[in-house]
Amino acid sequence: MSSRSPKDFVKSKLGLKTSTSKSETELENFKKESAALKKSMEENADAKGRVAEKEIHRLQEKVFALETEKEKNSYHLTEKEKEIQQLKVQLKSRSSISSLLSQLEEKTKEAERRDQLLKSLSEETDILKKQLSVATTRLSELESKANTLHLSQNMATRFTESPVVNIHAVEMQLKDALEKNQQWLVYDQQREAYVMGLRAKISELERQLEAAAHSPQQQSKRSDSEGCLQEERQNHSDHLWMMNVQKDLEAERQTVTHLSFELDEFRRKYEEAKKENVDLNNLLSSLREAEVQHMEDNRYKTGKIQKLKKENEIAREKLEEEKKRSEDLLSQVQFLSTSLLKQQKEHTRVALLEQQIQACTIDFENEKFDRQNMQHQLHRVLKELRRAREQIKRLEPMVKYLVSMPFPLSQYHEEKLKTDSPKRSNLLDESFLECPKCKTQYPTSQHRELLAHIDICENYMK
Repeated sequence: MSSRSPKDFVKSKLGLKTSTSKSETELENFKKESAALKKSMEENADAKGRVAEKEIHRLQEKVFALETEKEKNSYHLTEKEKEIQQLKVQLKSRSSISSLLSQLEEKTKEAERRDQLLKSLSEETDILKKQLSVATTRLSELESKANTLHLSQNMATRFTESPVVNIHAVEMQLKDALEKNQQWLVYDQQREAYVMGLRAKISELERQLEAAAHSPQQQSKRSDSEGCLQEERQNHSDHLWMMNVQKDLEAERQTVTHLSFELDEFRRKYEEAKKENVDLNNLLSSLREAEVQHMEDNRYKTGKIQKLKKENEIAREKLEEEKKRSEDLLSQVQFLSTSLLKQQKEHTRVALLEQQIQACTIDFENEKFDRQNMQHQLHRVLKELRRAREQIKRLEPMVKYLVSMPFPLSQYHEEKLKTDSPKRSNLLDESFLECPKCKTQYPTSQHRELLAHIDICENYMK
């Protein structure tokens, strides 16, 4: 456990990757500082843990800073949750998005109903226009009937050519018709006077004829003495005159009957024209009333259409505003949800950092414990080394003495040393010494090699 670094421990525990966020940079700095701390611990193993206490204090400050950051994040999380609750309350107070959508659907349905009403009004206007066209055709038919009286050919042509009834033109045409009726009345009076004159003339001729019929008898009575030839001539001339008078009388009678027939015909046509004039006046008044009513209806319909259009525009504007509000609320909800997710991620990251700090502190405690064990072991090794040096110092004069002794005695001591050395070597080989740097173990009998190794290892580490 002491051979693993905190960096490897954190990677094996969590497997986190470095990122650009603040907490991860702090974690990376903490890892670097822990690595530097370990290195400084290994370099300053003999400094009695003062540097380690400073690093522990620094780690505690880091832990405190991370705890304060955690509290800040938790405070921000509570603030965001409060904002989300307020938005939820606002959404509930506005009867939620579903009610807004239902209102939008109702507004669209109202707009459709208004469009249908506009269509029906347009259809009614078309029907009224058709009725007006039918009335104009009827009026044109009446005018064509009036045209049979030869009152006004130009009036009929202008009236039939015009697609829309012009009341002022109709009034002018009626005035013209009245003037022509007056002219026809004057003409009728003149014809009646002429007929009366002809009748007086005919009656005068009849009286003359009667007088001529009585005059031959009187002449025969008075002039019985005249001759037969003169009487015959007179009778012949009278007969011719009578024939001429009768012919003239028949001609005058025929003309009188023809004129009376024409007079009756004109009177009949005049009565018909008068009736048609009255009908036209009634029709004109009814058309005026219909046109006034139609204009009032058109005004009412146009006002109603304008009102409906304004209401439709207001409804559309309200619909757009509600859409914008709903979109803003949705964007705010999405933003808050994303921020909440980020805060949750930060919370989990802070929790992971706390776990890493705990793991680092555990690793640091383990390192501290290992370092203490190493120091105890080093002290024990040093004690053993001191004992070995003292023993070597004690044995050196004995060795010198044995070397200076004769051969049998030296042989005896060598044998004694040979018999004692396995026991001593076995005792020294049972205990092991360890290098404080690289943890390499040596038996106690090879303490010189261990000292040389420690010097080499320290020089190498430096």
